[in-house]
Order: sequence, then C-alpha cells, then structure tokens
Amino acid sequence: MPEQEQGEGEAQGGGQTPSTEGEQPAAKPERPAKAAEGKAPERQPPPPGGVADAIRDALPGLPFEAYTGVSGVIVEIARDDVAKAMPVLKDDPRLDLKFLRCLFGVDLVDEGMEVVYLLLSYERGHDVTVKTRLAKDDLRVASVASVWRAADWHERETRDMFGIDFQGHPHLVPLLLPEDMTDHYPLRKDNPLQEIQEWQGELLGPDVGQAGHIPSGSGYEAAGKGDEESEG
Repeated sequence: MPEQEQGEGEAQGGGQTPSTEGEQPAAKPERPAKAAEGKAPERQPPPPGGVADAIRDALPGLPFEAYTGVSGVIVEIARDDVAKAMPVLKDDPRLDLKFLRCLFGVDLVDEGMEVVYLLLSYERGHDVTVKTRLAKDDLRVASVASVWRAADWHERETRDMFGIDFQGHPHLVPLLLPEDMTDHYPLRKDNPLQEIQEWQGELLGPDVGQAGHIPSGSGYEAAGKGDEESEG
C-alpha cells in the first residue's frame, strides 16, 4: 500500500521536483529608454526699463547676459565678476536685492557647473536669478557669505553636494556629510549612484515620493521595527 501511494504521488506531481542547482538567475528588466530631451526655448530679452537695465546702470562696464525666466529675469555673469557684482546687487537702492532665497549648484557634465543665486527685493519687487559658470577642472568661486549671511549654510551644502570651493567662506566645513568625506559628491552626475536614482524615478513615476518608504510587514524593516509597529 505505501508503495502504491508513493507511485500515485509521483504521477500526480509529475515525478521528482526538478533541481534548481546550476540555474542562471532571472535577467534584470531592461531600463526603459530615455525620452529625447526637447530643444531649449529661445531666450527672450527682458523688457526695456526693467531690472536688467537697472543692473547695467549700477554696474557700468560689467559684461553680462540677461533674459526672461519663468519668473523674473535671469542674469549670467562671469565667475571672476561675482565678488564685484553681488554687493552692488544687494546694496544699490535701484536694485535692493537684499533677500537671498537660495543658492545651489547645477552639474552640466562636460560643460562644467553652474552656481545659481535666487535674489529678491521686497521693496522694489525685483525677482532676479544670477548664474555663473565654472570650468569642470576649476570648481571655485568667490563666497558671498559676507554679502548675505544666509549664504553661509547654502555654500556649505553646495560644497557637500557638488565639491565647489567657495573661496573666502569663513568656515567651509561639511554641513550634511561626515567631515572626513571629501571625495564623494552625491548630486554630481558622475556619482556612482546617480544612474540608479534616475532609474528609480523613471520606474516610480508619480509615486517617486515613496522611494524611501518601506511598507510595514514587507520583511525589509530594520530589526525589531516591524515587531514594535505590530505590537502598537
């Protein structure tokens, strides 16, 4: 009887379970192709009599390019003119750009990097974005921490993320990274994890906000964390 049951079981199950030893792991899904980037729109000159003309009057002889942005005016200046231009943009009463909203870097890969300053005047209503370009092999620019105190932390963060040296900064030590991490810049395009981050964003789409979320009960929680949540 036991032999008969064993034979029936083998017939129903199709014989012995095949061994998985030596099998190749399943291939990873191919990364979806990137959509072709659209051509940058043609730059439109700012309206006459506006803040761009006021900058020309306040900084005679300083070359710059000005064009209309999504909000306000974008002004591109040379790196070596940052130290001269920024105090005037803040203190000249025709400009009065006393509020530094933000300062950050942009990695342009082979074209180097940009440092972007978002400036605002509450009194005049001016909204100005200043950009300056840095060569890929010479990532340094004058600090503006002595012009706007808020630039202190912004420049430290940008140094952490992009490796840009803000010369003259009073204390350019890491803000977000360990102090001994001096050769890893998370927001550079050559960061080893950059491709993974981009792929994650493409796959998640509108759900990219859940990128760091680990659902309870998934089995990937930190040790003891899932148990604590289930008990609560």
